Amino acid sequence: MGMGVEERRGRITPTSHLRGMPAHPHISMHCCTMHRTIRYSGGVDISKNLVAASASPLVLGILAEGDSYGYAIIQRVAELSNQQLQWSEGLLYPLLHRLERQTHIESYWGTSETGRRRKYYRLTERGRAAADEHRSQWSTVHDALSDLWGRDHITKFSYAQMGARA
Repeated sequence: MGMGVEERRGRITPTSHLRGMPAHPHISMHCCTMHRTIRYSGGVDISKNLVAASASPLVLGILAEGDSYGYAIIQRVAELSNQQLQWSEGLLYPLLHRLERQTHIESYWGTSETGRRRKYYRLTERGRAAADEHRSQWSTVHDALSDLWGRDHITKFSYAQMGARA
């Protein structure tokens, strides 16, 4: 029984609650005029395209820190984003399977501290190269946006400061 979505008056709603299952508590999706956004528990609306574009670099970067498992990856994403990104298993596991098919990561079974079997993921050499490429691409985008918004923010701040002093 998969989780679908239903569109009502421009709002995308998870349909799982219609089958007696609760909707995901952290994510509601909104249909905007140009693109869909996902509202996370922190109240930030992030376009689905941005979530999709950042998901692989985040997972590859986390696995570059060391081997990990699904729940820990979800927790690390939340930690890195100051709880602004609250990923679900429905977002993470298809991504992990895709990265595994691309041979960027590999999985293996291990045992948790409590003795339970747990599937771990690790970066491959090909995945390390992909992580480096993502880092370079995102660094370029980050620098451009920082330069753009940094100047804009400083200008607005300066005019606001001058207006407050007058």
